[in-house]
Amino acid sequence: MAENRNDLTSAALLTHSLASWKFFLPLGMLPLLWAMTVLPAGWLQIIVVINAGYIAFGCWRLWLDEGYFRILNRDSHAEAGETLAFIWQRERLSTLTLTEREQGARRQLHLTMRATMLAWALWLLALIITL
Repeated sequence: MAENRNDLTSAALLTHSLASWKFFLPLGMLPLLWAMTVLPAGWLQIIVVINAGYIAFGCWRLWLDEGYFRILNRDSHAEAGETLAFIWQRERLSTLTLTEREQGARRQLHLTMRATMLAWALWLLALIITL
């Protein structure tokens, strides 16, 4: 029973953490909007735009994973893996364990968080350069 409770708590905390895409998206798009309207065309603008594209992709992945982990559990995991492999046409998705799926979701969360921090660092750098 205690192990089951820890699994439920872990899944709930992971789902809430994945929901942070709602904050990363606007935080990542603010530097993009500034770069597109104020920053002169050049290498820094290109880097900001590419980074913002990665943030948008990361937020989409976090949104998907959040939804998946709301419905995934130990009992439905194998069936969900087969369905995901069929949808995305990637055989590897049918063999992943729930722990591997959680690790992948956490990795995506950290990458998106780092990309958002990079967007703000680039924004500050652009402000310093253009002043």
